[in-house]
Amino acid sequence: MGSIAGAAWSNLINIGLFQAGWFICVLGAAHGFPWAAAAFGLLPVLIHLGLVRDRWRQGSLLAFALLLGMVVDGFHLHTGVLIFTGGSLHGALPPAWILMLWIQFAMTLHGSLAWLIGRPVLGAILGGVGGALAYWAGVRLGAAAFGVDLSRCLLQIGLTWVLATPILLIAARMTRSTADQTLYRGLGVRRVP
Repeated sequence: MGSIAGAAWSNLINIGLFQAGWFICVLGAAHGFPWAAAAFGLLPVLIHLGLVRDRWRQGSLLAFALLLGMVVDGFHLHTGVLIFTGGSLHGALPPAWILMLWIQFAMTLHGSLAWLIGRPVLGAILGGVGGALAYWAGVRLGAAAFGVDLSRCLLQIGLTWVLATPILLIAARMTRSTADQTLYRGLGVRRVP
């Protein structure tokens, strides 16, 4: 398989796993199955980890994203911006399904969104806009609710993602392999670090 075709397949697989995970988690929570959403949302993550070349580095990045998600969405929860029903081990923590979304997003940082590494300003802009829109879509689908007026919610969520995205990109840079390699094994393409 040529390197261009291999890179395209790697990115398509990566985007597909992320999108599948997003829909599993959001729609599962929206239909009243938050724990099942989190459990089934783990499947794309396990497939991703089964395909990647360097599980240790990927696992480190995914664990960091989980912790950051606990802080960021915990902040939204405690300020009343987001309201979740069910799916949390403790009332002070965000539900497992939304934390799974943080892990799934981190899967893209060495894959389809790797081009953002080293571009923190662009990452902050895209993260702010994309983050607010993703939460708004989740609320519209019924997975959560905004606790205060829409503009304040979107502003706060957008600003937290303006900060969170560059932090995740730094973590992605720190956990990226220094060897030339593809994200996924068996695609016959080398990724430049």
